Amino acid sequence: MVGAIQGGRSAVAGRGDDGHGKVPDGRTLFEIGSVTKVFTSLLLADGVVRGEWELDTPVVELLPDVAIPQRDGTPITLENLATHTSGLPGFPAPLSWRGAVDVLRAGVDVLRGADPYRGLTSEVLLERVSRMQLSRTPGTGQPDYSNTGVALLGLAMERASGTAYDDLLRTRVSRPLGLSDTLTRRQSAADQQARTALGCRKRGGSAAPWPLEGMQGAGALLSTMTDLLCFLSVQLDPTGSVLEEPIRMTQQHQAVPHIGLGWLRGAKDTLWHNGGTGGFCSFVGLCPTEGMAVAVVTNQARDVNRPSAELGRHLSQTAPETDTP
Repeated sequence: MVGAIQGGRSAVAGRGDDGHGKVPDGRTLFEIGSVTKVFTSLLLADGVVRGEWELDTPVVELLPDVAIPQRDGTPITLENLATHTSGLPGFPAPLSWRGAVDVLRAGVDVLRGADPYRGLTSEVLLERVSRMQLSRTPGTGQPDYSNTGVALLGLAMERASGTAYDDLLRTRVSRPLGLSDTLTRRQSAADQQARTALGCRKRGGSAAPWPLEGMQGAGALLSTMTDLLCFLSVQLDPTGSVLEEPIRMTQQHQAVPHIGLGWLRGAKDTLWHNGGTGGFCSFVGLCPTEGMAVAVVTNQARDVNRPSAELGRHLSQTAPETDTP
């Protein structure tokens, strides 16, 4: 599925097979993997606007019963988790021989089409985090992408609010923005389950779903092209949206090079993020200064970054010229 917005107009095109013998359309649900992180960071910014926490709030304040690691006396903050500067590892396994085995097993699972995170509950994740050693002092050095960190961010907000991550996201983000099909597998109704594509591995063969029950904030969301374009539309111009202030915060945050809150920064003021699970790949990107956005989702584990970038370049080159007053 490919979708684009340019000059206030949108278009969607689908081809292939959704796994049920149908060509996917704007209402077909796909796992969007790490694109979830953009939504998680928007939830973080919304909590800041509500006065529930600050970006520099130490994670331990939201998870007082968990032994959150620190280094050189510096605690991990919520901002560190959202900007991949916490020092936590990418995969949720401690630096030990047992952790190394877990990482190798996860790699084999992906090749076999199995879910490498199965059995990883929030309790297991928090227990593993308590045994982790940070690779750096939080907030220093270059960003180091961490699924563990953003998963911990989702759990911290969940515990602080007393509401499950996916329910909190539905209440504060999905419903206010009219994203009726952006949710987790746990929340999916029968109709939505019937519209969910089946994932395939890169070289063919079915891939197991990744519900990511213990790591929802890092990549558990499903969405449709219709919802993604709706989301990108309000990102292009949040004026008047109930989430205007949080959206602008995620886009304008520049404390870390090349990263906003959740968003990754590209050339010419572009914001983007990609995602991948065992059987799905996704990409969303936008350029607010040009009023242009693209989204690509597929139910096969093949990287879509290059075709997404090519589509963006094409739209940029064909954008109508505007008169300068």
